[in-house]
Amino acid sequence: MYKIPDGFTEEDMLFVGDILSTGYFAAEKGNIQPGDTVLIIGAGPVGMCAALTAKLWGPAKIIISDGVQSRLDVCIKEGIVDLALNPNEVDVTEKCRELTGGLGPDVVLECIGLEPTLVQACQAVKMGGNVVTIGVYGEPVTLPMQDIWFKNISISMGFVPMNHMPELIKLIQGGKINTKFLMTHRAPLNDIVKGYDVFGNKKDNCLKWIVTPYVK
Repeated sequence: MYKIPDGFTEEDMLFVGDILSTGYFAAEKGNIQPGDTVLIIGAGPVGMCAALTAKLWGPAKIIISDGVQSRLDVCIKEGIVDLALNPNEVDVTEKCRELTGGLGPDVVLECIGLEPTLVQACQAVKMGGNVVTIGVYGEPVTLPMQDIWFKNISISMGFVPMNHMPELIKLIQGGKINTKFLMTHRAPLNDIVKGYDVFGNKKDNCLKWIVTPYVK
């Protein structure tokens, strides 16, 4: 547990123990170097936090892809990425190669946890690049090793240890990170069943449903 600094609220620090730590973990494991091109697959709250924190390593370009256009629009509006790609409208892998002189992104952060998106990450990343997957997989996956083994890529994964909460708190204090745009919905505990429906089924452009104090 960590004390909320004076002058800040619970909402300011709400995500440091969950999605912000997870996004930071992905970016850290990606070993992003200054000037790199980073592709993030999945523009949910975790993917957005990965984009927010990837900036800390100084990449030249951050690209995010997702099939939900409203989430891509948020990423652009909030300025957390340089380019947002909808796989329903463009071949993400080919577009990334076009933007990188035919090489592909230096780092790909897979933030969904599905076999097709993990395969895409391995195919999109450049020769010798880094792939990180932090999605929660519900079943085994199969990778086309015959297609990716010769690329000499590094694939890493894991469950976030949440050991960077103090640093993330300081970054929020310093104005380097702001996650409050993720709080799209607020309602008391009375409405939690509706909240699960709206959030779980991606209704009403919901990113995060914040539970406020109980109302009789």
